[in-house]
Amino acid sequence: MDKKKCFVIMPFSKTTEEHDEAYWTEFFDTIQKIMEEKKYHTTRSEVGPYKLFSNIVENIESSDIVIAILTDFNANVWYELGIRHTLKSGTIMLLQEGQKVPFDISDFGIIFYKDSIGLERLVRKEIERYLDKLADNICDSPVMYSLNNGVNKSVEKKLEEMQQLIWRLVDEVPKDTRIRKDDGNRKNRILWVDDYPSNNESIIKLFEDRGIQFDIAITTRQGVELFKRELYDLVITDMGRGNESDAGISLIEELRHLHCQVPIVVFASDRAIQRYGSEALRLGAFEVTNGIGNIISIISNILQL
Repeated sequence: MDKKKCFVIMPFSKTTEEHDEAYWTEFFDTIQKIMEEKKYHTTRSEVGPYKLFSNIVENIESSDIVIAILTDFNANVWYELGIRHTLKSGTIMLLQEGQKVPFDISDFGIIFYKDSIGLERLVRKEIERYLDKLADNICDSPVMYSLNNGVNKSVEKKLEEMQQLIWRLVDEVPKDTRIRKDDGNRKNRILWVDDYPSNNESIIKLFEDRGIQFDIAITTRQGVELFKRELYDLVITDMGRGNESDAGISLIEELRHLHCQVPIVVFASDRAIQRYGSEALRLGAFEVTNGIGNIISIISNILQL
C-alpha cells in the first residue's frame, strides 16, 4: 500500500541566532520521524538554486497533509501556507510559544510548542490529535471555510445588485440621436480588439448576460480578419498594443478601407485619448472614452438595450 504524502513548509536557513540552518534541519528530522511512524512519506522544500516554485506548489497541492512551521514568521512559509489554504484542507500549523499569530487563523488550530527537549513528545501528541480531527473531514482552511459558508454567494448577490443598478442608470441615460432606430437587422455581436482582454471581463460579462456575443482579437490583424468574416453591430478598440502606441488608429483606417459602416468606439486610457483621440474622431470613430460608465452607456445605446 502506498504511503500518504506529507509536505513540510518551513524555514531552511537561519532565521534567528538560535534558529540556524542546523536547527531547522534537526526540527524537520523530528517532524519526519513522527510522520513516518504514521505512514506518511515526508519531505520538505529543497535548498539550493535548483528549487523550483512549481515543484513546491505541486507538493503543496498533492500532499495529504501539509505541516507549516510558522515560527519566526518566514515570508515564504506564510505565502506557501496561503496557497495551501486556498487549494484544500489538511494543514497542521506549528508555532513556538510566545510568538503572536499575525493573521486571524487561530480559530483553525495552531500547535504551540516550547522550544525544549520535550518538543518531540509534545508535537507527536498534538499531531496525532490533529490527524484524528482531519480524519473526520473537519475543514481547517479559513479560505475553504469562508467559501463554503456563503462568502461566494454574498459576492454573487452583490454583483447581481450592482448589475441591476448599472442597468437602471443606463436606462436613465438620454438616447444618442446619432443612432438609427432598430431596423430588425441587429446581430447582437460586438468585435472587441484589445491586447489585454482580461481588463474588460466585467463589462463583457455584463452584456453577455443580456445575450450579446463578443469576439475578441488581440491584434489589429486578428480584428480585421474577424471583421471580414462576421457581421457586427459595434467595434470597440483600445489604442496602444505592443510596441504600437497608435494601433487603434491603424485599425480604424483599415476598417474604413473595408467600407465599414459599423460604429467604432475607442476605449483607452486618458493619456492615449489626449494623444490620439482627435485623430480617431477625424477618421470616423463614433466615440472615444476612458470611462467604464461611458462605454457601458455607449454599448447599451448602440444595441438599444
